[in-house]
Amino acid sequence: MRKKIIYPAALAIFFFLIFITVYAQDAPPRGEQRNLRQNLFTLRALQMTRALDLSEQQTAVIFPELNRAEKDKAELQRQLLEEIRRLRQLMNSDKLAEEELENRVARIRELRQKIHKREEKFEEFLLSRLTPAQKARYIIFTLDFNRQMLERARSFGPGGQKNK
Repeated sequence: MRKKIIYPAALAIFFFLIFITVYAQDAPPRGEQRNLRQNLFTLRALQMTRALDLSEQQTAVIFPELNRAEKDKAELQRQLLEEIRRLRQLMNSDKLAEEELENRVARIRELRQKIHKREEKFEEFLLSRLTPAQKARYIIFTLDFNRQMLERARSFGPGGQKNK
């Protein structure tokens, strides 16, 4: 009986947090990439809630931090893509400045490390709020979810066309 009450309540809290996150942002969504990122985030959060059998209290504590972590990572990844774009431009130019190349490479490595550290910080936060069984389920869930996403991505060819 407890699960029947908690799961819908957890979903309601989750959707409320998603609503706040989406509508409270300063910048409008950036096309398909933004939508894909948001959809993957939502799918992962819902499946994680179900796989870990999170209580209402756990959901209320974990989801705001999950939203913050995702927002932080999205900004870091935006910066990373911009740096990669600049590196490509520099590589395609006639005049290669080695010092600038070194600076771009260092900045890209720094951003990648920041993304990894943010992911680790969230995982430490999450694991500190889970039971031992939920921790084990989280490890299995993460591996399975990532594998499934890779398989689905491989099933699509260039331009998002499904391979037959």
